[in-house]
Amino acid sequence: MKIKKLLLIIFGFVLITGCTNLNNLNYKEIVSLNTPKKNANIFRKGYKLYIPKGLHIKYAGDNYAILSSKDFNYYVYFDLVSFYNKNQFDYEVKNNKVFSHIIENKEEFGYVEITLREKNQYLIEIMYNYAKIEVMVDEVHVKDALLKSINVLKSVTYDKDVISKMLIEDKITKKEEVYNFFEKVKSNSDLLNYIEEKEDNIIDEIIDTDYIN
Repeated sequence: MKIKKLLLIIFGFVLITGCTNLNNLNYKEIVSLNTPKKNANIFRKGYKLYIPKGLHIKYAGDNYAILSSKDFNYYVYFDLVSFYNKNQFDYEVKNNKVFSHIIENKEEFGYVEITLREKNQYLIEIMYNYAKIEVMVDEVHVKDALLKSINVLKSVTYDKDVISKMLIEDKITKKEEVYNFFEKVKSNSDLLNYIEEKEDNIIDEIIDTDYIN
């Protein structure tokens, strides 16, 4: 019984310490955390990724997914065409944002923006590893959403052979409109609105069984 109580105390301490550490980090430190890459637990044609605890997959298409937490939806887009072609782009830090930062990690490149929107909500936009996440959260949830988002994007692994076959068969462009954020990043594109327009048609569909959760 004493051992059980001791383990509960240690477990509680770890939880408290973890939350405290996250609260003490700034946005730049969170996106720069060198967290180990997690093993994939979601598999789709052409890509796989890890969904952290607290999120579940609501829908997964060939090039985008909707992840849900208790309070928020995370809209994810996978730019399979740009990955295959190894497209590159430039990003300029924006001083009119709550946070605007370039992410650089060896050969990987991306950016993160946090924008204050109406009703005191914050739009988080992260592009990294040929994938992008957008999520709208309250201020108190910004850091947690930021950490979850960057960990999801870091975990994405692509299958070039499968993507090549999909491109040859034109399945990507025919089945779902290609949303190229590499072309639209300079025009302040809004992926969240793009996918929300599709969500009305998705929500009544039976979840696709191509992925494994």
